[in-house]
Amino acid sequence: MEITSELFRKAYEQMSDAVFLLQGKSEIITSNPAANRLLDQYEVNLDDFCTFCNGYTSNFEERTCLGCSLRKRVDNESFQLFLNLKVGKNIPFSASYTLIDEKAGISVLILRNLTQQQHTEQLLKQKTMTEYVINAQENERKRLSRELHDGLAQGLFSTLIELRKIKYMTKKEDYESSLSEMDSMLATTLEDIRNMAIELRPSSLDDLGIFAALKAYFKRYEQLFGIHVVFVSELYGTRFPASVETMLYRVTQEALTNAAKYADVGEIEVYLFKTKQSIVLEINDQGIGFSPDHFTAQGSGLGLLNMKERVELLNGDFELRSEPQQGTKVLVRIPIEPKGGRTT
Repeated sequence: MEITSELFRKAYEQMSDAVFLLQGKSEIITSNPAANRLLDQYEVNLDDFCTFCNGYTSNFEERTCLGCSLRKRVDNESFQLFLNLKVGKNIPFSASYTLIDEKAGISVLILRNLTQQQHTEQLLKQKTMTEYVINAQENERKRLSRELHDGLAQGLFSTLIELRKIKYMTKKEDYESSLSEMDSMLATTLEDIRNMAIELRPSSLDDLGIFAALKAYFKRYEQLFGIHVVFVSELYGTRFPASVETMLYRVTQEALTNAAKYADVGEIEVYLFKTKQSIVLEINDQGIGFSPDHFTAQGSGLGLLNMKERVELLNGDFELRSEPQQGTKVLVRIPIEPKGGRTT
């Protein structure tokens, strides 16, 4: 028993986590050396946490004060918060509050610095995104190479063969037939070029806006995949910043491409509307679905990651709901007045 107590005492004194033993809500009975160092470095006032805390991370925002668990002292609950260094810098911490003697009002507050963990997560995130960008670029180059070789090059080569045949023709009817054939082949080639240009960047998105660009895309999508798209929106003629319109178009494009590949569905619903606070994009299918809990970053995984990144770059919220045999919903909300006071 004495050995166990001694080990606990050593752990308490040597651990890097700051441990406060509190009487009531703010009176410090004792604290370990890490907690004492924290008090020296940070603006900490246990009587009023709002004087030193710069918000905590909720399910909806990176930093907020709404529903603060630390202020309410919710027992046995862990959460992330940001503390103010005396030099002005904000540092992320994991916090937990445990009531160990309710009658005496004694509790334990533990704070752990998350700077290194978040730095590691950020590096891994950047690595994943870099790999995605490289793979996406290479896949796009492969796709363009195949389309140029199998489509445009073949079409032009066939037209060239037909053109060379003319010098050996002696009848007017043969000339006219050959010219008609070349006219048809060149028209097909021009249509292929136009479709490739639209895939790379639809001019309607810049000229007419997101509503017209999506309408045109859905028409091509239905022809290509045979999947009917129900598009509901009252935003005809409404324009948004170019970054927002591009994001909405690419997220829709990625979601519908995934549905065509994996959902085994005959119809997709797309809703685009605006509320007082945000622009909302909702994409629903009743396909085979999947379990997000067992989702891995393979196949369409990086595509979904790309959608999420695009949305979050504009301070938006991205939500994916899916269950096996229950279909999939993609929900995007972009604030009209973004979080942090920046304009869209």
